[in-house]
Amino acid sequence: MTMDGASSDFYRELQFVLRFDNASTAQIDMPLADFFLFGHGLLVDVNAAPIQVSKQPHITEKPFRGGLNCLFPMPFEYTATIEIRNTGDTPVIFFYYIDWEAYETLSDPLLHFHATLNEEHTIPPEGQPRQPHGKGDGNIVNNECKENFTLLDIKGIEGHYVGTVLNVECTPGSQGKWWEGDDMFVIDGEPWPPRLHGTGTEDYFNFAWGFRQEECRPEYGITYLDKKETDITQTDGRFTVYRFHLTDPITFEKSLHASIEHGHANDCEAYYRSVAYWYGRKLS
Repeated sequence: MTMDGASSDFYRELQFVLRFDNASTAQIDMPLADFFLFGHGLLVDVNAAPIQVSKQPHITEKPFRGGLNCLFPMPFEYTATIEIRNTGDTPVIFFYYIDWEAYETLSDPLLHFHATLNEEHTIPPEGQPRQPHGKGDGNIVNNECKENFTLLDIKGIEGHYVGTVLNVECTPGSQGKWWEGDDMFVIDGEPWPPRLHGTGTEDYFNFAWGFRQEECRPEYGITYLDKKETDITQTDGRFTVYRFHLTDPITFEKSLHASIEHGHANDCEAYYRSVAYWYGRKLS
């Protein structure tokens, strides 16, 4: 798809809504920018395996212009409704192409594709010692995930988790160091500690020693990194990072709680906004 409009924020004003098999709640309902890995709103080049965006270099005015492509399979049994809702005040020119195939039979059980949006202005837990900006205390232990930033929390559903995009905005003076937060996936209500407990945000997104430059790879990357003159440490700025689990999906039979610490032991104050990509079906 591609589009053009007068508003400087039309990628956030265009709501992407997909509903399969007359579901009571749409499986996808969020701004185009979030779904296509540029949640901060300005179109950027993306070269991930399931989502690709091609920015036109000769368009120099924000929010820019280009082609947006989604290659996720999205199976359905009876009906599929795809909507683009303009929530802004100005018209948008919109072009699109949808490819679909019909089959006499489908795999059983059919798992619908979902994308779930969440956002939060994070703060350190009450009573926990505050950390200097860009620093952390590795001696503090987090023995639970209730203070973490939630990526996805679903119950009574069977399926598999296939990806995360995380947008973070951290400003000078904020507490803690956001990219030291561990990822945690609690599968089917398993007891603590979960079998999937990572070693830091930078590591979950397949990087190390922080996020330092924009780069896109098939299953992980950094699509957006914006630093101002007032940003004083490596953790300052606006970031968009992604990780897909196409070859290593996280499977679950009845529930999944996916979360990530905002800094070590949740010591960081920052703005978090995420999309979780997953397939699933409600258990009868």
